[in-house]
Amino acid sequence: MYRYRLLFVVLLCNGLLLPLSGNPDFVSYAMGSGGDAGHSSSPDAPVVSIGAPVAFIDTPIAFIDTPIPKVPRQGLDTDLPVAVSDRRGSVMDTLEVSLDEIRILAARDTETRDGAPFSVSVHNRSVTLQQLEPGFSMDRITDAIPGLWVNDRQNYALGERITIRGMGWRTAFGVRGIYVLMDDVPLTMPDGQTVMDVVDPSMVRQLEVMRGPGSSFWGNAGGGTMVLTTRPADYDNSAAVRFYGGAFGTLNTSARTAYRSGNSGYAINTSWFQREGYRNHSHHSAFRMTAHMEKDLSSGRHLRVSGAFVDAPDTRHPGSLTREELNDDRRRAAVLFERVSAGKQWRHGQLGAGLGSETASGRWQATVYGIARSLHNPLPFADIEVNRLVGGSRIAWYNRQEHLRWGFGADAAWQSDSRRNYSYRDGFIRDDRVLDQRETVWNGAVFARVATGWRSMNISGGVRADALRFASDDRLMAGGEDQSGERFFTAASPSVSISRESRYGLMYLSFGTSFETPTTTELVNRPDMTGGFNQDLSPERSRGLEAGLRGGLESWRLRYDMALFRQMVRDQLVSYRTEDGEGRDFYRNAGRTRHDGLEVRLQWKALKWLDMTASYQRSLFEFRESVDTGLVRFTRGNRLPGIPDHRLRFILNAETGPFLSILTVELVDRYYVDNANTAYNPGYHVVDLQFAHAGLTLFRELTLMPFATVRNITDVRYNSSVSINATGGRYYEPAPGRAFYAGFTLAM
Repeated sequence: MYRYRLLFVVLLCNGLLLPLSGNPDFVSYAMGSGGDAGHSSSPDAPVVSIGAPVAFIDTPIAFIDTPIPKVPRQGLDTDLPVAVSDRRGSVMDTLEVSLDEIRILAARDTETRDGAPFSVSVHNRSVTLQQLEPGFSMDRITDAIPGLWVNDRQNYALGERITIRGMGWRTAFGVRGIYVLMDDVPLTMPDGQTVMDVVDPSMVRQLEVMRGPGSSFWGNAGGGTMVLTTRPADYDNSAAVRFYGGAFGTLNTSARTAYRSGNSGYAINTSWFQREGYRNHSHHSAFRMTAHMEKDLSSGRHLRVSGAFVDAPDTRHPGSLTREELNDDRRRAAVLFERVSAGKQWRHGQLGAGLGSETASGRWQATVYGIARSLHNPLPFADIEVNRLVGGSRIAWYNRQEHLRWGFGADAAWQSDSRRNYSYRDGFIRDDRVLDQRETVWNGAVFARVATGWRSMNISGGVRADALRFASDDRLMAGGEDQSGERFFTAASPSVSISRESRYGLMYLSFGTSFETPTTTELVNRPDMTGGFNQDLSPERSRGLEAGLRGGLESWRLRYDMALFRQMVRDQLVSYRTEDGEGRDFYRNAGRTRHDGLEVRLQWKALKWLDMTASYQRSLFEFRESVDTGLVRFTRGNRLPGIPDHRLRFILNAETGPFLSILTVELVDRYYVDNANTAYNPGYHVVDLQFAHAGLTLFRELTLMPFATVRNITDVRYNSSVSINATGGRYYEPAPGRAFYAGFTLAM
């Protein structure tokens, strides 16, 4: 730990004491200003040095300003001083690139990419890359963002297991501890549960990740914020269809179109995905669609409307396996899950509208949104039906002067779940209702942020106050007893950051806080198996300190992003299971945890046709108290389950003529799967290889772009995810061996 403290001191001293000086090796570029989709907020574009600190922006350099570009190279930043291809594919002799200033949406639009004094990454995916990557899982599009780990469970009924700096480690399904938005609509519900199954990864154009406690920005989330954008960067009167298929009965067809008429733009993405699955009883099929409209109004106003829809009529749940079952047959399903036909059928629709206005008094933003969701979820312990309605609004005002930026706003959200649980009789035939209640959550919040800077130094801070009310209305009245109830939670979440620009990049020190309430599902899962809410659960709270450096060495064609952090969590929400719970997860607050870690990301343009990206995470996440309640047991010093101590990801991109090859290698250390650290998931390495062609012209405006992918080339036997603290040793969720996929895109 001494070396961690020493590095904190070194980074802080360098950041605060090193003067900002010119460097003749750095090449200047022109940076414009504006938000996403290129809408300018300031006509004056300052010229800054390429050495100025910026968040990683992974738009492939070689394909800026190309309507049907060559295949992009993953992992490059737009800030790298490499040549830019023109729309004919030739190389321009210039290092001058005009870029829009990108506001960090995860930071509520008060920070920009060049000066955000905290850990943030922005990964842009071109239209071509979206069309050439068979993105059936989020882990294929995160591009080695440090601190972010996506586990593909090979189980669409549960979705991916996603963690940021270990937060979300205990999640049994969906995503916890991370606040997620897609096209201005929160996928994180007011109760804190995040629903990701509406996302088609291949439609995601931009992925923005802010790591560390961020409740001062968005509220109910402990580990960070993820902002997904599926709207196009440019409504360019284009269209494309894509087909691909491959191992385990995988079939996908998708179409996209974008159209501009005057000052209005329209876009639609649709996809149909079907997969039999690697394991037995893991079939999945889903139709997804996103639609967008943008319109420039008079007087500096801009309107955006975005919608998304998913219909998944048949998704099956294979459950997790013991080590003995893995050795016997990795592709088998858990017997009980297969017998009960466990799975999920759901529909989800959402619609959001945002209005932005530039006035003399500042910039206003207002958003309203609505979500409707229906779910049928048969599981071994109950047959569950949930119908959900969600609505919310946000309003914020921002202003700036020469050395001062500030903003304030308010959020309001409402969630209503109608939940019914049914028991089984012989042969797992649905029987009587055992739970019938309406669960509602109200969340109201106000927030404010201010930032000031002189020359190369910047200080920013903010605070947010949240109030949440959970209520349940018992409609079953079993035994004549009303088990209705309510819970009320409040939280104040401050944060403060200081940064300094130097010739080495942006050096920063940041402190943040967060809270994470139990969700309605966690509150309703009572160990006594009765209705109502668990009155013993409270929010978990965390505070974190980080020091970081991000910048680049132009002469070496190198970019780097490094962060060292410590995050303390108290009243940790811990899951456990009982023999009578039949696989159901229960929760309680138990003890404190500490998350110490180091994140490093390097990007090196070795040759004109070759670039490399490496991302490394060192994680020392452990319990800081010993707890033994009989059902929950762990010892001070035990590692948090589900998180490896070491993880390395390496991406090699080679572009030779019209051909692109992408080699990806991931190495994961072994990690524990239970709080007591009695069982572990073995470490593994996985190698993937992707080939693609820049495009064959069939007709004057029709291009064919074929691609092929080989996953797990070395045919390694490994488990891509685990079920934390599962009963009976059923921890393991196996991944496929070697798998082939191929397809093509027709674009015009």
